[in-house]
Amino acid sequence: MNILVLGGGQQGKVVATDLARSLPQSHITVADIGTVSTAPLPNLKSVQADLGSVEAIASMMHGFDLAVGALPSRLGPATFRAAIEAKRNLVDVSFSAEDAVPIDGPARAAGIFILPDCGLAPGISNLLSGQAASRHSPRELSIYVGGVDQDPARPYGYNVSWSLDDLLEEYTRPARIVRAGKPVTVPVFSGMERLQVDGAGEFEAFYSDGLRTLIDTLPGIPDMEEKTLRWPGHAEAVQPLLREGRLVSELREKCTTTQPQDLVAMVIRVRGKGGTHTATLVSRAAQGMSAMARTTALTCSAVAQLAASGGVTGTGVLPLEKIAADESATAFLFERLGASGVAPKWRSEP
Repeated sequence: MNILVLGGGQQGKVVATDLARSLPQSHITVADIGTVSTAPLPNLKSVQADLGSVEAIASMMHGFDLAVGALPSRLGPATFRAAIEAKRNLVDVSFSAEDAVPIDGPARAAGIFILPDCGLAPGISNLLSGQAASRHSPRELSIYVGGVDQDPARPYGYNVSWSLDDLLEEYTRPARIVRAGKPVTVPVFSGMERLQVDGAGEFEAFYSDGLRTLIDTLPGIPDMEEKTLRWPGHAEAVQPLLREGRLVSELREKCTTTQPQDLVAMVIRVRGKGGTHTATLVSRAAQGMSAMARTTALTCSAVAQLAASGGVTGTGVLPLEKIAADESATAFLFERLGASGVAPKWRSEP
């Protein structure tokens, strides 16, 4: 199989390398507007390409069997439309504000599937939420997730492990949550609380816009929310930067490291049949790979491997909470993630 990885940034490069190692009989090409230094693998190569339009992306896709999107969030919607135009299946990790659900019909008409939000959150969080919905008939779903520096004393307690432009968007876009069965919008940084995460420590948590497709695909859960995790004091420290337009430059200068030093923490909590059920995931940078890449890029790679092996059935937009209904597909994904040290653990209490 010929697989195209769109984007060779911090996540795309890891996705491409992992695919080449995991699928030695396939040919992996990573395309980016800049030069991408790839691992010396015989089935992996990079090409320079302008991917700034639907037409350019569709033209690239035509020469491949499967596309994997790892472009900046602003190009995510163009990637979806390009897949439909090119009639190529797509696994995508970009986090764009535009909802993928409305293109379900056009994707079905094109005879393709689009798997959006195949990262950490949304991504693993969707897979776990789909599991919980099928097992526990939840009344409440809360997702807590974030990436920080392993050392809380570092500037802003933060470590740059993904696009700062996308982080800026996360910190300025209002959050969509569900209350009493109805979607509502709340300001980002609101709903502040403290949360103790086993194996990581105490964090502050505030609303962020990460529910996305869950709002439409899990209508039976009357109360749902997602909150971003940061070390205590982070939100207060960065809000003046946001007001002054200095967030990106400040974090780029003070929170960028040559070696990965980040930590990712995620807690999924559902209240429903049988009590409260909690999944916890903690990952730290190791062996030259950031925790964010391990939990985001390797998730995208695992989903792409599932797609390449014929493990995705159906057409249209298929977010991971829908994939969770297929036990064999879910087992495949968690086996791949577990082999990479990404292993969420469930705990239940009455």
